[in-house]
Amino acid sequence: MGGRYLMRKEIRILLFFLGIVDVVAIHAALGYLLLKKPVVPTAESMVQYIDRCGEECQKYIDASLKSHPPAGGPSPKITPAPMPTPIPATKIIYQTVPKAKVRSTTYVTLSGSGSTTNRDWVNVAGSDFYFNLADYPGLVEVYLEANMKLVTGSGLAYVQLFDSTNGIGVQGSEVSTKAGADTLVVSGQVSFWQGKNLIRVQVKSLTTESAVYNSGRLRIVTEN
Repeated sequence: MGGRYLMRKEIRILLFFLGIVDVVAIHAALGYLLLKKPVVPTAESMVQYIDRCGEECQKYIDASLKSHPPAGGPSPKITPAPMPTPIPATKIIYQTVPKAKVRSTTYVTLSGSGSTTNRDWVNVAGSDFYFNLADYPGLVEVYLEANMKLVTGSGLAYVQLFDSTNGIGVQGSEVSTKAGADTLVVSGQVSFWQGKNLIRVQVKSLTTESAVYNSGRLRIVTEN
């Protein structure tokens, strides 16, 4: 009996020590797991994925980016088409044909009549009138036409226009005749001064016979 009891006691002691060993081992294992650093995979251990796109694939991507640019990103660069070379304009010269001017004649009847035997110029009563070159645009020529005579037909009778405003005889207006019957006498070109001037008819005789002025008119030629 004593030997069996001793054996049981030794077994209990052995089991106690085994239990302590297991607890220590478990704690040691937990401590190892808690203190163990995580393993960081190295570049050699990572699997590399390389996205390869062929020529057709790249063309499709480029076309998609041009038609649908990514939102918020820079717009794809579009190269503008070259500008066409300008064609020099043809210079067209239009030759205008000048319009033919029309010449017309106007007559202005002069009032008054008279006669004199005086050798100096005498004013014909009632013959005053105003004349202004500006009233006749396109003026070309002016002539004095006088119906006059010398009573006996011996010597000369004279008629002229006198510019009372400027105190001078109107250049080119003097006419004369020695005819004893009424005769239409036409002067050369008459030159009036600029502005509105008072004009009158004058008559004189170089003999003792009467110089007679019956009537007169201005022949005015314009071209427009």
